[in-house]
Amino acid sequence: MMSEPALPAWARDDAFPIHPDTSKFGVVDHSRISRSFESLDELKAHLEVGKGRLDWVWTPKSDRLVAPEEIPKLAGSLKKRCLIFAAEDVDYARRTAPLTGIAVLYGLYCFLNGISPFGFPGIQFLVLTIFGFLYFTARPWWEARKGRAAANYLTRDQISDQVPEARFELWMENQSTPFSVLFLVLVVLVGGAQFATPGLGISEAGLVKPRYLAGENWRLFTAVFLHGNLIHFILNMSALWYLGRRVEILARWPHLAGAFFLSIIGAGWATVSWLPNQTSVGVSGVICGLLGFLLVFETLHRSLLPRSARRRLAGILVSLIVIGTLGFKFVDNAAHLGGLVTGAIYAFVVFPRSSSPHRPMILKRDLAIGLVGIFLIGASAIGAIFMMVIRVL
Repeated sequence: MMSEPALPAWARDDAFPIHPDTSKFGVVDHSRISRSFESLDELKAHLEVGKGRLDWVWTPKSDRLVAPEEIPKLAGSLKKRCLIFAAEDVDYARRTAPLTGIAVLYGLYCFLNGISPFGFPGIQFLVLTIFGFLYFTARPWWEARKGRAAANYLTRDQISDQVPEARFELWMENQSTPFSVLFLVLVVLVGGAQFATPGLGISEAGLVKPRYLAGENWRLFTAVFLHGNLIHFILNMSALWYLGRRVEILARWPHLAGAFFLSIIGAGWATVSWLPNQTSVGVSGVICGLLGFLLVFETLHRSLLPRSARRRLAGILVSLIVIGTLGFKFVDNAAHLGGLVTGAIYAFVVFPRSSSPHRPMILKRDLAIGLVGIFLIGASAIGAIFMMVIRVL
C-alpha cells in the first residue's frame, strides 16, 4: 500500500473535511447542507429517494467525509439513485424533443429559403437550433444512457472501481481557484461595457483585420474579451470556467496566466494569417489554448489524476471539432487551432514528463510568468473597455 506522500492530493485521507460530529451517519449535498442519520438504513433510504445532488457521506469508520462510492454497503442504494436520475433525464429529453425538434426544422427551413430570423444569418440560426437540440434533448438522453450503464457497475464487488474518479471530481469541485474567477470577472466586465455601448464594441476593440494590419496591433489583445452575441458569451464563459479551473488546480495559477496570454497571441496570429478579411472576437481561442495545454500536461503527468478523468478532455476536443465543422462559416477555426497548438506547445516546453503524483511546485520562473501574464491580461481587458468608453465620451 502506498504511503500518503506517494498519493495524489485527491487520494489522501486528508483530502476531504472532517465530518460534523452530530451523528453516526450523514450526507452533505452540493449546497453544503448536511443531514444526519442514526443508522445505515436511514442513510440508504435517503439516498434511494434520489433528491438533490450528493457530494459526501460519513460513517463511523472514518472521521472525515468520503465519496459515497467508498462505502460498499451503499452500492444498492446508489444504483437505485442512479436509475432515478436516468429516468428523470429521459423524461426531460422527451418533453424538450418536440420544441427543439421544431426549432431545428424551422432553422433548416430558414436556411434553405434564405431567411434571417431574429437578425441571425440562416446558417448561423440553423447551427444555434442544432446546438439547442443537442444541449436540451440529446445531452440528457445521453446522460441517461450513461447513468444506466454506470448503474450496472454499482455493485458491492465493482463499486471500488468508481472510487478514484469520484474522489478526484469531488476534490476538484472543492478547490479554490481565485485566478480563474479573476479572468471570468474581466470577461464579464468587458462584456458589460460592450452591452452598454451597443454597436461600438466590435468596431472599436474587436480584431478588425484590416485595421490591425494597418498598425492597430493592440486589437489582437482586446478582441478576446468581446463576443458576438449572448449565446457566444455564455458558451465561452462556461468552457473558460471549467478548463481554467482545471489548469489552475492541476498545473498551478502561473501557468493558467501564461497559457491564457500566449494563447491570445497564438490564436490571434493564426486567424490574421488565415482569415485576413474576417473580423474576430471571443475568448474561444484562449479556451482552445487551455485545452491544448491540458491535453499535453495530463499526458505528461499520468499519475496526477485517474485515467478515466482524462477522457473528458477528449470529449471536449471532439465537441470542438463538431462545432467547428457545423459552424465553419462563422466559427473561427483558425483561432481555435492556433490557440490549441500554442497551449500544447507551452505545456510541452515548460513541463518534463513526470511519474510523480504531486502537482508541480511554483518556481521563481513560474511566478514571473504568472505575474507578467496577469498584468498583460488585465491591461488588455482595461484597454478593451477604454476603447469602447472613450468613443462614447
